Amino acid sequence: MSGDEIVAMLIAQERELLRPATRADQARVAALIADDFMEIGARGAVFGKTEVLGSLPVEQGIAFEAGPMRVVFLTADVARLHYLATRLAGGAHARSLRTSLWRREADGRWRMAFHQGTPDTGAGTI
Repeated sequence: MSGDEIVAMLIAQERELLRPATRADQARVAALIADDFMEIGARGAVFGKTEVLGSLPVEQGIAFEAGPMRVVFLTADVARLHYLATRLAGGAHARSLRTSLWRREADGRWRMAFHQGTPDTGAGTI
């Protein structure tokens, strides 16, 4: 797979994780995130794979809009993906700057190993 094909796949997988149908599918989320996955949420809470798999399928009324995504390869097997997202829930909108680290694992599949969302203050762009 070429670098451009990997970039396209990572963006597709990141966008897939934002879709309500995917977030409701515990098996699909489990396949997309690494066993040692860690997330630092926009409110500062830290989550592992177990917490994510327990919470995402029961989310209701939450949708995301994502802006353009950029991918930077840190190594041949690790890529950083970042973008601006808007979380829509109950008529409220919250914008966050998001960063994910994707890692090619021993089976050749790319899985999200880390994710962080930081509230957007409007002070900069990515």
